[in-house]
Amino acid sequence: MRNDLLQDITIYHNKSERYNLKASVRNTSILNRNRTGTSLSDNALIRIFDIEGYNDTWKCEKGDVIVFMNVSDDIVKAPLTELKQKYGKDNVIEVASIDKNIYDAPELKEINHIKIGGR
Repeated sequence: MRNDLLQDITIYHNKSERYNLKASVRNTSILNRNRTGTSLSDNALIRIFDIEGYNDTWKCEKGDVIVFMNVSDDIVKAPLTELKQKYGKDNVIEVASIDKNIYDAPELKEINHIKIGGR
């Protein structure tokens, strides 16, 4: 993956853990349906290409908060509220979904990634 297409992000995992990574970030609108038929829309699509580090050197799960820049704030109470107030609502999302996209073909190894949807 070309590094000039990636930007800094910060994942706040369980309020107490913070990970600064590089990722591909796109503002988007993706409609997700759950089993009850409820539709929710994701506002961001994030692709992290460090798949070897996933759940080893960095973690992310539904409900975590991501800031679209490299930050080092400590969270006191409510990460989503605190970070949106400081960095703006367009730069902070809550993780809504995570998918691991691993391709078997060796020539596609470079595009293996963790796909995160957020709102």
